[in-house]
This record gives sequence, C-alpha cells and structure tokens, in this order.
Amino acid sequence: MNTNRGGRMLRVLKVRLYPNIEQQQKIFQHFGSCRYVYNVLLDAKIKAYECGDNLSIYELKKRLVPMKKAKGGEWLREVDSTALQNSILNIGKAYDNFFRRVKKGEAKVGFPKFKSKHNPRQNYSTSGAKRKDGKIYLPKIGLVKAKMHRNIEGIIKTSTVSYEAGQFHISMNIEDGKESAYGTNNSKTIGVDVGVKVFAYTSDGEAIKHVPLKKEIADVVKAQKTLSRRLKGGKNRAKAKATLAKKHLKLRNKRDDFLHKVTNRLSENQAVKVENLNIKNMTKKAKGSIDNPNMRSSAKRGLNHSILKQSWGKFFELLEYKLTRNGGKLIKVDPKFTSQKCSKCGHISKESRKSQSKFVCTVCNHTKNADYNASINILNSHAVGTTV
Repeated sequence: MNTNRGGRMLRVLKVRLYPNIEQQQKIFQHFGSCRYVYNVLLDAKIKAYECGDNLSIYELKKRLVPMKKAKGGEWLREVDSTALQNSILNIGKAYDNFFRRVKKGEAKVGFPKFKSKHNPRQNYSTSGAKRKDGKIYLPKIGLVKAKMHRNIEGIIKTSTVSYEAGQFHISMNIEDGKESAYGTNNSKTIGVDVGVKVFAYTSDGEAIKHVPLKKEIADVVKAQKTLSRRLKGGKNRAKAKATLAKKHLKLRNKRDDFLHKVTNRLSENQAVKVENLNIKNMTKKAKGSIDNPNMRSSAKRGLNHSILKQSWGKFFELLEYKLTRNGGKLIKVDPKFTSQKCSKCGHISKESRKSQSKFVCTVCNHTKNADYNASINILNSHAVGTTV
C-alpha cells in the first residue's frame, strides 16, 4: 500500500520500456552510479555504527556533493541527481529493516548488504519521470519508448527503473487526487486461510488452487544445473546465466499474474480477515510444496519453499493495497487455535485435525475441510489487539 503525506492513495503502474542503445548505456550508467554511492555511504554508516556513532541520512546526503566534486568523480555528475539522493534514502530504509529484525530477535541478523553489479536484477529510483508524447521522459536519459496499456491520469511522484533478463521496466507511483480509485462492490466481510495444499480457502467455501508452476520450476532447476556446469568467465556461462534469469522472470510473472487476479477478486469485499502470520516460520515448518504437498526432500524443495514464502508475502501485500484502494480493509486476527477449533460448537482439540485436509470435531462430530473450517474461525475472530 502506498500513500502520500496527505493520506491520498498512490496508484502503482508498471510498464515496459524500449530504450535505444544509447539510452540503455545511460540507464546502466545510472545503475552503476547509484550502486557506487549506496555502497560507499553504507560502508561509512556501518563503520560509524561499529564505533558507536550514528550517521544520519542528512549527514550522508552532505557527503554526496564532495563525492561529485572529487577528482575522478565527474561521472557522478552525469546522472540524475534525484536518483543518487534516492539511493541514500534506501540506506535509511535498509537500516530501518535491520533494526526491526534486531528488535524482533531474529536469528542471523546482519548489517544491510552491499549492492553487486553481478545481481541479475538492477534498478534505480527517480523523482523526475514524466509522460510526454506517449513516451516516458527520464532525467539525463531523454524520451524512452514505452508500452502503455492505459493512460496515465495524475502526477507521477516517484518511479523505479529496473532491468532483468534483457527487459527494462518502470514502476510509477501515480497520484490521481482521488481518495478511493474504485470502491468496493459489496459490504461483505470474509475470512481467508492460506495453506500449502491449496493456496487459500475462503469462509464462503471457495478453494483457491495454486497456479500450476511445475513446468516453470523444472525449467529453473534445469537452467540452474546447466549454469553450475559452466566454467566461470566463459561465454557459455554468461549465456547460461542469461537463460536462468529469463526462466526466473517467466516463473515470477506467472505467479504474480495469478496473485493479481486473486487479490482483485477478494478486494471486492468490504473487509477480509486473515491470520497475523510469521511467514518465515510457516515455510520452515511446511512439509511439501505448491506442486507436491507431500514432497519432503528433492532438488526442488528449496525453490518451492522460496516461491511459497514469496507468494504468501506478496498476496497479503497486494490484498491490503487493493482493499485500501477500494475503501475496504485488511484485518489481521490471532492465529491461535484457528486450525484446532470447531467452527460449529467452538470446541478446541488437536485431535480434531485428522489430516492436512480433514477436520472432524471430537465433541459434536462436525466434519469439514480443515482449511474451510479455519477460514470460518478466522472470520469469527477479533482483530489483533482487540477484545470481545
């Protein structure tokens, strides 16, 4: 969910860019410059922290001008200044996440990581993008051809230019001045339970199956194996790496398309209740995958769990954003006993959960799909932090 300081919604629009050769070179120059500024100033902040000092974002920004004026720093003056400023703001966000993880007591909490030029996904953010003559204007780069599926109505506030698997995209945060862009279609509240065997079950009795990714996962695993056999520094390794990036992108695009369709439909409700879950812990305990719930160990296990974690995380993120956009609300409830409680009589027992998919109450003998039963309990639960 994105909002501006006035509380108005910022609509996100992602379109593909088609820069010419010269523009591509300039975009890559922006990637490199922003990465350099981020790494140099992150290193300074880490060293200050280790010495018991604190460098604020304001102090880091003041160091940018000397970096540009220094001998050999002329190349930093050739790129969009707002992009360099935003890379410094990203250091602040990275440190906020770092302290949040420390506060939660998460294991293996390390300092924010440095950015690598070898990362298959590169990006930079700018505050100066504009639409002009059916193209996208980027500061220091010029007018870039773009594939527009709909008109941009409103003001482009911030944008992120990205590159992956041979494709350039721009994601724009657009303020159209509206409090609610769409509006909900009904006044219903539903409960939703996410799981492994099926992606989600609603309190209306709908089982939302996982998008079939078996072929895409197999293609990624095959490309990973091919890459591992290629010698470092060779042309064949570079080709294999590019192939792997394309396979990953294809898999993620198919998953994201599924998540958008599901959340579009669910966000038509006035409110959706979900469990307040620790997704990281959920995937540690998950025995299986989105393609084979009974699979305990295989070459695909790690990849499956990664996709599962990313799918759940993005699902909740998109659902909250779209509900808020429509004037609705995402309500998080305490997950305690939702899978052990009978939705008919209220009795709580571990023994009632006969299997991953079957629930039979040990008191009233009420029988239901276990996920369906849990979704009804979620619907009847109160939001976290509230009392009856």
